[in-house]
Amino acid sequence: MKQFFYSVISISLLFLYASCQKELSDTAQQHEKTCKLISATYYLASGPVYDSSAFSYNGDKVMKAESDIKSVSYQYSGTNIYSRSYFDKIAKSIAFTDTAEYDASNKLKKLTQWLFPGPFAGETTKIIYLFAYNGNAIDKITTINQSSSNSSTRDTLYNLFKTDAAGNTENIVTVDRTGNVYDSVHFAYDRNPNYFKKIHPNYFLFDVNFPLQGSYLHHLPYFFSTNNVTEFSYYANSTYQVSYQLDSLKNMTQVNVNGSPYATYQYECR
Repeated sequence: MKQFFYSVISISLLFLYASCQKELSDTAQQHEKTCKLISATYYLASGPVYDSSAFSYNGDKVMKAESDIKSVSYQYSGTNIYSRSYFDKIAKSIAFTDTAEYDASNKLKKLTQWLFPGPFAGETTKIIYLFAYNGNAIDKITTINQSSSNSSTRDTLYNLFKTDAAGNTENIVTVDRTGNVYDSVHFAYDRNPNYFKKIHPNYFLFDVNFPLQGSYLHHLPYFFSTNNVTEFSYYANSTYQVSYQLDSLKNMTQVNVNGSPYATYQYECR
């Protein structure tokens, strides 16, 4: 009887051990998986879909983002996105091109953008963004805007970034040449590692469809900060809440603003 009892105990322990090993193996396999963003869908504040992107790759490098209304192509310098071109399928013309320059440590130092008449500009416009850093954090971005109709006059703005000890941008204050405040945006964060960096280190170049707050510069904190934006406000009022959904591999599958979907994401994991 004792032998039978010990045999049952031994078998039970073996099943338990095997089950635990399988669980550990499955968890290890999940952590070893490499995931690529293959598609994204973007929504208007009122709810309907306004665009999407299907991403295609060459190895680990995204080469194209395409939808019914656009085709975005990318070129590389080493592992960095060097240039990007947006073809408007409706107008059957290029809507914008831009070129990025990096320093020796792969931090972005200059972005030159040409906007052509179409969905993003009424006339040909050249915008230069000059990046200055304090350590690894963006300290200031100088925006130089020059239109073709007034090529002799440049509109220059200074975007001043305040970054906390954790590496999160607390606010961006934009001033003109004489110091007048042009704009002011404030941000709050969670404590989780940045979800966008997991997709691409320079997500703002990777995905042209993420202008969450209208201004190109105001969505940079989503991508460059250590943690994830959970709230943004203009002049410390008009506050918006931001939340995220993740899959079992901690890939971001949805961004919500005030409880409504802003973007959803699909991945291919191997």
